[in-house]
Amino acid sequence: MRASEIGKRYAKALFALATENNTQEKVFSDLRSLEQIFAHDSEIFNYLSSATVRPEEKQKVVKKAVEKSGISPEVENMLDLIAKRNRFVAFSELTEAFQTQIDTANAVARGLVRSAYVLGPEERTRIESMVERVLKKKVIMVYKVDPNLIGGLVAQVGSFTFDDTLDAHLRTIHEDLKRRTV
Repeated sequence: MRASEIGKRYAKALFALATENNTQEKVFSDLRSLEQIFAHDSEIFNYLSSATVRPEEKQKVVKKAVEKSGISPEVENMLDLIAKRNRFVAFSELTEAFQTQIDTANAVARGLVRSAYVLGPEERTRIESMVERVLKKKVIMVYKVDPNLIGGLVAQVGSFTFDDTLDAHLRTIHEDLKRRTV
């Protein structure tokens, strides 16, 4: 079974438990914090995800590390479980899948906007409100400058793509001219 499938299964179970206890935001915050710790200190993550380290040793290390950390009991139990079952390799996918569960429950969609230049706050608000009207969901966008774009922007949220680049406009004009000449 792939790590992403494993992560989704654990996230689904963790989300159900967090929903039952009304601790979704705290659990997600804890998962994000742990993900940042693992990203900054790869030795910890490599140790916990190593197949050569016995699961009992991983459990001891995890228990000692989180014992007075303020981490929610749900996350603490999840860490113990994935240590016991040698599933730490799927931790990142678990966090991502948990965020997807929260987004789905709250009717939130996440997307990416690539533009030829840095977009101002008014432009960002206009783009987000347009996408929200089309999708009928709250959207959270990540904005990136793409030096390969000559002008305009591309907004992608799930299967929805809005391409308002200069290249797309030129392609449309070219296709229109081609149809008229045939």
